[in-house]
Amino acid sequence: MMESEVAEPVYPLEKAEFIRALATGHGRALIHVERCGADGVRDEILEAALFPKTYDTQCNGYGEKWLARLCTMAGLVDTIISGDHGIEEGDGALRCRLLKEFALQGHETARLALREMCRCDDEGDLFACSEIVEAEGEEGLIFVADRNGERVLADEGYEAETWLVSEFDERNGEGSGMAILERESRVNPRIAAYRDAVLADLGGRAERPDRTPPAVEEVIAQILASTKRLPRLAFFGEQATPEERRKVAALDFAKMEPVPVENYLCYFHRSGFPEFREEYLPLLRHPEERVRWRAHSVLSHHAEPQVRMAAYEALARGEVAFFVKLLRRSGLAEDVEPLLGAIRAPEIQADADEVHGVVGPLLKLVKENERMSDLRLAVWMYEYSSCHICRSDAVEFMVGRSVLPQWIAEECLSDASEGIREMAGKYLGRA
Repeated sequence: MMESEVAEPVYPLEKAEFIRALATGHGRALIHVERCGADGVRDEILEAALFPKTYDTQCNGYGEKWLARLCTMAGLVDTIISGDHGIEEGDGALRCRLLKEFALQGHETARLALREMCRCDDEGDLFACSEIVEAEGEEGLIFVADRNGERVLADEGYEAETWLVSEFDERNGEGSGMAILERESRVNPRIAAYRDAVLADLGGRAERPDRTPPAVEEVIAQILASTKRLPRLAFFGEQATPEERRKVAALDFAKMEPVPVENYLCYFHRSGFPEFREEYLPLLRHPEERVRWRAHSVLSHHAEPQVRMAAYEALARGEVAFFVKLLRRSGLAEDVEPLLGAIRAPEIQADADEVHGVVGPLLKLVKENERMSDLRLAVWMYEYSSCHICRSDAVEFMVGRSVLPQWIAEECLSDASEGIREMAGKYLGRA
C-alpha cells in the first residue's frame, strides 16, 4: 500500500476546518479545543448544541457525549441547560440528549430541565422518556411510566413507549423493570395502566416471519407478475443454488417492464449473475434510475474487461459512484490513479451526499480487489466521509490491515463515534 496523501491536521485549526470537523465528528474538533481553547469557536459549538450538524442522525445518532464534552470545555453547560442564549426553536431531541449527558455529569438543573422536556410533541409522542430513564435509573422509570400511563388513561389510541422497560432491563438485569412496575402499580393507577400496556405489547408480538425461500418456479412467477419492488428477492437469490440462479437468469429481461426487470436484478444483487453476458450491459443505461442502480450493483460482482470498460463510460458521464462500483472486481492497479482523481474532484469532496454515495462501493472495492487496495483510498474515506458509520468502516479496514496511520489513530481517540474511539484505543493499546 502506498503512503496516504491526506495531511495531518495542524493546530490551531482554521475556523472553516473546525466547523467542518464539528459537523463530521472528526476528533480534531475536540483536540483543537483541548489544545487551543474555545475562543473564536464558542458560538459554533453553541449552534451545534442547538441544531444537529451530524450527517443523518437516524443512522449516526447525535454524538451527544462528544458534544457535551465540547460544551463543557467551552463553558456552555449552564447556558444550554437554562436556555439563556436568546436562540429559539432549537432541536428538542438533541436538547434531551445533551441534558441527559449533563445530568449524568451531576448537574441537578439538567435533570430537572430534562423532566420538563417530558411532554408531547406534535405527533402526540412523549419527549425525553429514554433519556430520563438512562439518567435517573429506577426513579426515571417510575416518572416516565407515570407520564405514559396518564396518556394511556386519557387516550385509548395512545401507543405507550413500552420498549423503555427493555432498555431498563438491559442496564439492570432481565425482569428488573417489570418488578418495579408491579410494585408501583399497587398504589399508582397510572403506572398500572402503563404496566398493562407493556404486558399487552409483550403478548401481542408476532413471531418472526418464515424467510425460507420459495421454490425457484414461485420466485420466477413473482418476478414476472410483480407490480412493486420485492426487496426480499435479494435474500432469495443469495440463498439459491447455482442451478436455481441459472433458471432465473434465463428469463428474457429485455421484454420486461421496469418493475419486473428491477426485481429480476434484485435477485442477483448480492451474488452477481451466474454467468456474464454482454446483453446485460445496456441495463446500465436503462431509462429508469432504479434499474440502472440495480444493474450497476449486480455487475459490480463481475471482473470481465467489458465491465471495466463500462466503468470508464460511467466516469465519462460524470457518474463517479457508478465508476467506483464497476471497478469493484474488474479494476486493475493502473486504475487507482484515475479513481483518486475522480473522487478528489472538488464537486465530489464538497458534497456530503456525493461522498456518501462513493464511500459504500469504495469500501467494497478496497476490501475485495487486492489490485486496488491502496491506503490512499481508505484514508480518503476517513477524511471526507461525514457519516460516522462509513468512517468507522474505513478505520476498521485500516486496522485490519495494520496500516492505520499513527496520526489518524491518535485523532480517532477523540472522535464523536464511540465505536471509533474504542477501535483506536485497542489499536494503540490504550483500551
